[in-house]
Order: sequence, then structure tokens, then C-alpha cells
Amino acid sequence: MVEEIFDVVLQSTGGFVAENRDWQESPPPEGDFRLGADLWIGRLPLNIQGETVFDACEPAGFNFNPARQYGYRYAFCRKVEPCSNDYYSWDSDVVLGKVLFLSRLIHPTTVGTHYSARLYFRDGNLKTIVPGHTQGYGTHAWIVASHWRDWLCVSETETLRDSLPKYILNAPNRVRRARKHIDHSFHSFYLDQRVASLVTSFESLLKVSQYQATSQFKSRAPRLAQMVGLNITDGEAQTLYCDRSAFVHGDETSFAELSDELIEQYNRFERVLRLSLLQASTDEDFSKLFAADDSVIQAFGRI
Repeated sequence: MVEEIFDVVLQSTGGFVAENRDWQESPPPEGDFRLGADLWIGRLPLNIQGETVFDACEPAGFNFNPARQYGYRYAFCRKVEPCSNDYYSWDSDVVLGKVLFLSRLIHPTTVGTHYSARLYFRDGNLKTIVPGHTQGYGTHAWIVASHWRDWLCVSETETLRDSLPKYILNAPNRVRRARKHIDHSFHSFYLDQRVASLVTSFESLLKVSQYQATSQFKSRAPRLAQMVGLNITDGEAQTLYCDRSAFVHGDETSFAELSDELIEQYNRFERVLRLSLLQASTDEDFSKLFAADDSVIQAFGRI
């Protein structure tokens, strides 16, 4: 009797309507793309249908069977070692959690653990599906956009594959704190909350003193952008910091109307931070820039 167990996370097609141009120019990988040993992005194992996993993850209701209006684009799948019927240990070693986090640094999508599960097979037949982390904080991921390519393209899956073995688990404290705060922004629906977490993540990397906080941000954030090949101005940085301060200090914010300009500005700052943390999480030399106050000052200047 052969038992096989898989942890999976489904990327739903329900987040954004796919644009034909995006699909033609940046399609997702075909078939199963290997990310590592017993780890891939692609189809569910052993020909299991997405509907089966969706049904297991969603509340059943009573006498309630609406037609589902979405499917899954691909799944993150990992074969795990059989254990003693521990049905509550989905991704207990956080391998899929690391994969999802790195994928968001590379290209954010709405994939979240609200469609996660552990699949139990015996002799090739599905026996049990146990929902993973499907409820509570961190189960949904959000995008600040009205139109978005809600999948990883081939080059991004290649970057993800290449980044996984380089991931610096015990990075400097500044990097680890910044990763925590950007992760919070990925899981925040409202823009004022996202901006607060985004700026806090920047400050985790760049702030060295409680004094002149605005000056530190508006001076060092643009320099960080230049290091990853992007551009933000001192004035834009100051505006974002003031918006963040208004929210955290209980003042009225300017996020009631989500204009295209506001969305574009937010995403430029998020992209700077994403690329910076991706490099700081996979490049030892870059990571060392954030090892101490002195190294931050040396790399980004004294105020």
C-alpha cells in the first residue's frame, strides 16, 4: 500500500480578467515547471481536478450549489513525506510560504492560502483532502490595480526557481523586519494600511535614528531605487511619507479616490521595495548593506 501526500496552493482565475495582450506577450509556463525537488508550479498531482480542491477549501453551506465562475490557472505543489496522520500540518516547514513570498517579490499576484490543501493518496487514489491555512489573517493577497497580469510568466518562474536556493533565511535584522512589513502590505486590502506597511518596510532598511525621519526617508529611498535600476524623486518620497504619517497619526488621508496616478505612484514604490528585498534576500553582498547603522549610512548617506 503506497501512500503519497501533497501540499498545494491554487492560483484562482477569479481575481482579474485576463487581458489577451498579456496572455500573448507573457504567458504562464506550459506544463509543470520544476522549482526544486518534489516542488513545481503547474497542474495538480495525479490528475486531480481543481474543482475538487476548491470544494474542499470553501464553506459547504447547506443545500447550496452555485455554479463556480472561475477555475485555477496553476497550482504550487509539493510532495511531502508521509506522517502519522497529522492532518493539521500543512506546510509545517513553511516551504510553500517561502515560495509564495518570493513569488510576490518577483511579481505580485492574488494567489493566497485561502485555496490551500493537503492531499492524501493511497495507491494512486485520492482518499482525503484537508484544507490548509484557509481562514484568518494572511490567507488573501491583494493587488492595487484595476487591471493586472495575475500570473507568473515564464521568466518570472525561472527567477523564482533560481532564487529559492539562494534565499538568505538568517538575513540581517533590518532585512527580516522589512520582509515582515512588506508581507503585511501584500495582505492588506486598504491602500492607507498598505502605504503604512510599505513605508515601515522602507524604514526598517534605511532608518538609523528617530530624528529627521522624513529627511531620512526622502533622501535614502531614492538612492535605494537607483541601486535596483529604478527612479523615484525626493519630492515623491516626501509626499508618500506624509501620506503615511497622516494615516498612522489619525489624520485624514488622501486615499478616498483611487486615481490612476495614485495607483501608479504606489506601485512604483512597491516595486522598488520588492526588487530591493529580493536582492537583499538572495545576494549576500547586497544584504550586508543593511547589517548595521554604519553600513546603511555608508551606502545611503548621512542626513
